[in-house]
Amino acid sequence: MVWHETKAPTTTSLHHDAVDDLEFVVLDVRVRARGFYMNRTRTYFVALDGAVYLVRAPGQPATLQREDDLPPDCERSITADEILSRLSEVADLVGRRAQSLRSAAKSLVP
Repeated sequence: MVWHETKAPTTTSLHHDAVDDLEFVVLDVRVRARGFYMNRTRTYFVALDGAVYLVRAPGQPATLQREDDLPPDCERSITADEILSRLSEVADLVGRRAQSLRSAAKSLVP
């Protein structure tokens, strides 16, 4: 009996190589309307650019902390608190500044 090899030998490895591993993070973030949202203990603000900010939490009468998304138990709200209204203006300005910086950077690229 004669053995014939019909294809060239392969050089690929059948062993798992850690270099081939990829890690993906997928965030399922809903687009929210601009405004205030509240749950039982916290108040959030969604800025014009869609960014979510924590603006009031227990022990913190005013804060401006960026969040990934609103918690699922939040409901749309309004506020007459002047401090929170000012924080909402700042949050909108932060978003506009970031957009203008991105636009300026794109215009510099040939």
